[in-house]
Amino acid sequence: MTGAGGFVGRALALGFADLGWRVIGLDRAFDERRESDSMRRSTADLAEGVPLDIPDVDLVVHAAWVTTDPATLGVTTAEYIALNTRPLLTMLEYVSRTSPADFVFLSSSGVFAATDTTEGLKDSYSPTGTSPYAVAKQAGEALVRSAFDFQTEIHVVRLGYLFGPGEVARPSRVGVSLVAGWLAAARQGQALAVRSDDPLREWTFTSDLAVALEQVVDGPPVGHPVHLGSTHVSRDSAFAALIASELPGTEPVTVPAEGPVKPPMVPSDIPALRDFGWTDPTTGLRVLLAAEVVA
Repeated sequence: MTGAGGFVGRALALGFADLGWRVIGLDRAFDERRESDSMRRSTADLAEGVPLDIPDVDLVVHAAWVTTDPATLGVTTAEYIALNTRPLLTMLEYVSRTSPADFVFLSSSGVFAATDTTEGLKDSYSPTGTSPYAVAKQAGEALVRSAFDFQTEIHVVRLGYLFGPGEVARPSRVGVSLVAGWLAAARQGQALAVRSDDPLREWTFTSDLAVALEQVVDGPPVGHPVHLGSTHVSRDSAFAALIASELPGTEPVTVPAEGPVKPPMVPSDIPALRDFGWTDPTTGLRVLLAAEVVA
């Protein structure tokens, strides 16, 4: 599991451990938080290769990615793309050499532009995003699709709007999710800023991802990117109101909209996901708030 020190990678690594898997987590840095005893941590810069002591495995999930924009990092767009694709190439070489049963590349609905559709983003749509992040993820998807001669089953999985426990800003991901931003505002006695256009989003609880992904890799390969996202779709104002109902004294406030927001991601209609029970926002938020109290 690469990127296991970050928000999404850590959620997946711990989720796999909870399923009883033996997990090896790779990242350049890990936050000082208690991890599962079932997860072995390995600090490594994948641009320099996979550590020699990493054994062959059955499943590789590549979640490592720098989301901080090039300007903030002080690099060019080309350097930013290389910063993300070099570790991916390292892992593709590892997969070619060791032939695990499955390889998963975690992509994102961020490959799309807000103008790609006025309705939900389906996996059949061709993404046209032009931001450095979108271009880098599109390049990653193309690299993975080019690995057609692998004995390994290849899966490209796109994630959308996420929330869950254990989220903190780090140099490779200075921004946090909308929910984490709202909770931070609430803790500081500030109002919850809701855009005036009040966009729709699919709210995916990160604790669901490991179980859902297990079902994807256990199922037959589908030959196209899988949209792994919740069926629970609502407007920003509804989630902000939910937070306000759980944290008395907190209230939403409308602010001007800055830039367009992509429509919600439509979950892929594949057998592995048709009956999956995604955590609803109310339950997920209460689990998240309880985890904050324990921490």
